[in-house]
Amino acid sequence: MRCHKCRGEPIGICQFCGRAVCERCHGPLPFILTIFVGKDQIPKAVVVADALWCGACRPQPEPLPMPEMA
Repeated sequence: MRCHKCRGEPIGICQFCGRAVCERCHGPLPFILTIFVGKDQIPKAVVVADALWCGACRPQPEPLPMPEMA
């Protein structure tokens, strides 16, 4: 496996799309592990602040509705 941008030696996999990335081509991006509603009824998120990101994929900023899953 090689870096998807420069074909260099990868250091990890993008948390969002699964592409391999090397030391030069990666970047940080917050990753939401889970969202839950606390006792105070306010939604809260557990977030990893600097998850490995390839820089090519574009995670959606808002949740997407999926009514077919109901």
